Amino acid sequence: MPLKENRDRLHDRAVQGIAQQRFAFPTQEYGSYKTFVNEPKPVMGVELPDGTIGYPDIVVVDNASNTVKIVAEIETASTVTEEEALNEWRPYAEIAPLYLYVPVGYADRAKSIYKKLKIPVVGLRTWRFMVGYETIEIIDMDTVPATPIEALMPTGLLKRRQKKDVA
Repeated sequence: MPLKENRDRLHDRAVQGIAQQRFAFPTQEYGSYKTFVNEPKPVMGVELPDGTIGYPDIVVVDNASNTVKIVAEIETASTVTEEEALNEWRPYAEIAPLYLYVPVGYADRAKSIYKKLKIPVVGLRTWRFMVGYETIEIIDMDTVPATPIEALMPTGLLKRRQKKDVA
């Protein structure tokens, strides 16, 4: 199997696993919220600041008000780049709180990029698949303090293993 095809399959698996673990809307408390997953095929586009339509990996929408509440981008080792940040992270962060998921070992690089480019990321997480297991492991690396969006996350899904942000 070609490397790009394998990387795309890994990305799609990660998107699906993260959506199931971290964005399990609707919930009892947020019954009007719905999660859309744009991998492997786009299903929910969002209007970007420049008027074009974008397809974040995960989109949480409040159906009652027809507003985007959360967006999430899931990256692979080859997409934790300034180009990706400018083309996707920045415009998505301008429309809703952005959660960024990067492979284990890439959090420092991602944080350096979004801080350098002044992109507001409300949550940085790492992900990996353990050999021999089908489920994805997610670790919370950084969360903007007192982010109101944290209250929207389904109960019991957040594991508080955050690093303190010194900068």
